[in-house]
Amino acid sequence: MLNIYKASAGAGKTYTLTLEYLKLLFQDSKNYKKTLAVTFTNNACGEMKDRILKALYELSFKQDAKYISDLLKANKNWDEETIRTKAKALYKDILHNYSFFFIETSSGKRRTGVFRKADRKNRH
Repeated sequence: MLNIYKASAGAGKTYTLTLEYLKLLFQDSKNYKKTLAVTFTNNACGEMKDRILKALYELSFKQDAKYISDLLKANKNWDEETIRTKAKALYKDILHNYSFFFIETSSGKRRTGVFRKADRKNRH
């Protein structure tokens, strides 16, 4: 599966990409090992990683987590406690396996997007 998001500045790309990445993680807790998110700049790479980790942390420990309502809509059979429990496990797993958490820059020909990879060996 390949998703490309292209929009002007301030249109909410980073929020949308973070949400889409979170949805992939909640579908399968190991998806971060099979997903490559590509951004346009080095700064955006760091920001995306920070936002994803911050979102998982907030989902785990804060009552007013930003993405909770969107994740509840995407996972209709789950309640808030299920999402929080999964978020804690995901947060811990990514931090313990950080070298498999890929967000990289494109060659400059693409805008920010999330790409789902079948396996890591064929990244390039």
